[in-house]
Amino acid sequence: MSGQYNDAKYFDASLYGLDDIRHSITDLVVQVAYLSDTEKQQLIDCCFFAAQSHEGQKRQSGEPYICHPIKVAEILAKEVRFDLPVLQAAILHDVIEDTPISKEELTTIFGEEVASLVDGVSKLEKDKNISRELLQAKTFEKLVNAMQADPRVVMIKFADRMHNMQTLGALRPDKRKRIANETLEVYVPIATHLGMFIFKTELEELAFKHLYPWRYKSIKRLVKENEKRKAMIADLIDEIQLQFQQLGINATVRERRRNLLNIYRKLKANKGKKAVRQQKIINASIPFIVMTDSVDDCYRALGVIHQFYTPIFNKLTDYIASPRVNGYQSIHTSVLTTDRRVLTFQIRTKEMHSVAESGIIALWRHYNQSELAGSVWRLPQDKSIRRWLKNFKTVSSLSSDSMEFYKAVKRDLSAFDEIQVLTPKGEPMALPKGSTVIDFAYSIHRELGKTLKNAKVNGVDVPPHYELDAGQMVELFTDDDARPTAHWLRCVKTARARVAIRHYLRTLPSEELAEAGYQELKDYLSKQAVAYRDLRSMLAQIAKQQYQIDITDFLCKIALNEVSYRKLSKSLQALSHCSGMIGVITLLVDNRPKVLSKVTKIISKNKANILRIHFPDDTRAEQVEISFEIHLELDTQLDKMIESIKALNFVKHIQYEETIK
Repeated sequence: MSGQYNDAKYFDASLYGLDDIRHSITDLVVQVAYLSDTEKQQLIDCCFFAAQSHEGQKRQSGEPYICHPIKVAEILAKEVRFDLPVLQAAILHDVIEDTPISKEELTTIFGEEVASLVDGVSKLEKDKNISRELLQAKTFEKLVNAMQADPRVVMIKFADRMHNMQTLGALRPDKRKRIANETLEVYVPIATHLGMFIFKTELEELAFKHLYPWRYKSIKRLVKENEKRKAMIADLIDEIQLQFQQLGINATVRERRRNLLNIYRKLKANKGKKAVRQQKIINASIPFIVMTDSVDDCYRALGVIHQFYTPIFNKLTDYIASPRVNGYQSIHTSVLTTDRRVLTFQIRTKEMHSVAESGIIALWRHYNQSELAGSVWRLPQDKSIRRWLKNFKTVSSLSSDSMEFYKAVKRDLSAFDEIQVLTPKGEPMALPKGSTVIDFAYSIHRELGKTLKNAKVNGVDVPPHYELDAGQMVELFTDDDARPTAHWLRCVKTARARVAIRHYLRTLPSEELAEAGYQELKDYLSKQAVAYRDLRSMLAQIAKQQYQIDITDFLCKIALNEVSYRKLSKSLQALSHCSGMIGVITLLVDNRPKVLSKVTKIISKNKANILRIHFPDDTRAEQVEISFEIHLELDTQLDKMIESIKALNFVKHIQYEETIK
């Protein structure tokens, strides 16, 4: 390879590791066959400019540092086929951060577009001297904001992370695990929601490899060595392909790659023996992808599959008619073969497959190909993704800091189950499963959520906290005098709604917010059938002892849902028993035999002492009220006791109250 690229504009024969640099450039050139010869030469010139800029810098493996950014460009060329400016920016992405080269110099040499992309990536570099959790929060927030401004910046960052994960073996074990954990907690969720499954799948498996190396190797070996399964899959593909050909459907069938981390998680959930776990890998359902030329052929292929095999009830989902928020479209179905083996199919067009694999990357590419301007499937998905990104941008602007932003949206990212609901105009809106009318309102516009009064769901009046189901049509009604309440925070599922409600509540006078927190806690305890006569003074003690703040600030934290109600309930129970309090259980029951014996048996079983029983005045009534004064030896028994008494079929109402002896 000696002498290769010597005519490049910034070639320098004295560069450290010149042969390694040449090899890296050659690998890149192979992947950019779609560029013109002039563009290829400009790319090579850029490589040597970056090599000079990074001269003397090495990776942990000892190779020249420049080999890393060249590899990042190679990944983007192979997976996304990005144009010259993006590939140049990938090669230069660490130049501003790690060398004396300025943005102005890059602008002069490579142009404004390349310099702006490099500057955008540089702004994503890590902050120094902060905690690991805060670092993850800041990294996540920067990625989301950068995605909104220019998706190409984040594509470079994802390719950068992928190559770092591929070469993680050169680092210390503790550093490998830290980076692998950050990849799973920050990069993978974003890749999932943006539909970038090319990045998601590999990043997940690389993280799994470094977090659990032995388990990774074991599962990979079991999957790879299953020759019997491979032969069976080949026969099934031939069988299905033949059915399509006979009916004139132009479709290709292939096995869908199984994610090793997902296999591990399923095995971990199975508590059986090792042999059983191995058998589950061998006998697991077989996933296939069917790719067609048109939407019409997708539905024809579905019909063939359902005729040839036995469909499994409730296992058909049409994401072509109702795309996911990240732009994903496909028909999912599961069937049984004659030997009772489960086959799963994802049926989609080739264009849809591009989005399924690359998500927003494919959408970006399609938008820059004018010949696809007439395609009807692109616009709704892109609109959904933009709405998703806009929601996070709003959350970021309303959050008090990066940590609040990260915690607010982490729950949204960790669970990808979603429902589609409709606006009155029939526009589909994607929301997390369990979302309420409040979430729906805030997902459209913050002011709409702020002034929400009530709604109609499928024409029926419902309150704001009503939980929505898939396919429902929602019509909102507002009132200029309506405002969010502290109770809404316990109902909503989305980060946008949660942060916007908190933002409004923080504008209230502290006394008003504190009173709202007090009432919310009383309502919560009431639903648990618990009451305290000296609740306010008990809360003051907990605020001082556990949180080192006064009662007003503590009640404000309760109103903002920044205190765990379950944990606070336990603290109240512990305090009541330490303070020498007694409990009073008041029951409304059906007047029948053995009521008293069954209740006293539960109280006794939970180690409580019955101090006194108050019987009803009229013992002949159909329903009577009985009160038990008790003293618990252990505060942790209270919840269990109340739940056990509630479960008795003759108990119609229960109330628990504590007071000082």
